[in-house]
Amino acid sequence: MWGRTRASPHIKTFARYSNDYKKLYWFLLTSANLSKAAWGSFEKNETQYHILSYEIGVLFIPSIMNEEKYFFELNESEPDFLVPYDLPPTKYADKDKPWLVDYLLNI
Repeated sequence: MWGRTRASPHIKTFARYSNDYKKLYWFLLTSANLSKAAWGSFEKNETQYHILSYEIGVLFIPSIMNEEKYFFELNESEPDFLVPYDLPPTKYADKDKPWLVDYLLNI
């Protein structure tokens, strides 16, 4: 089993929830990375900006989708918005280890 069946999806999510996770104020679904390649850098004595990869994302804002709402309701019976993971998020345990691509190279 190689290829996409063993690869994690190349998506990232950022969100702003209420403290009780019952309201969602905004949600960003993106492929954007926080790497130098994604953000780019100045080159040639800062005369040009070089970007190695382009990313895309979608920002969901409740008031744009429904002018009368400033948040999405996340109730269990009929949520206004479905997030791709369980809430509240599960905290990492001391025994958890970060996933590294180097692991796949050594199997």
